[in-house]
Amino acid sequence: MTERINAITATAIGVAFSPAGDFSIQADIPAGSSAVINVEGQADAAAPWVSLGGISASTIPPMRRFAKCPNVRLTLSGNSDGKTIKAWSGE
Repeated sequence: MTERINAITATAIGVAFSPAGDFSIQADIPAGSSAVINVEGQADAAAPWVSLGGISASTIPPMRRFAKCPNVRLTLSGNSDGKTIKAWSGE
């Protein structure tokens, strides 16, 4: 799996990537954290980013599977307590 987010900041935006097929996102969010990993996609580079889903500390298991999307990025929000938040992608 490729690490896409590794942050202690309140917010972060990962680098966009283009999965070759269906893909999974796994996150490491400590219990009690209010942080959310948002999975965003766009059908074309000129299109706006839209939410495909998210993972929080209460998502069990902390992994979600998504259909192929031309452009994908992960964003971090709500990490107000500054905990280390990590997320990976895999195909």
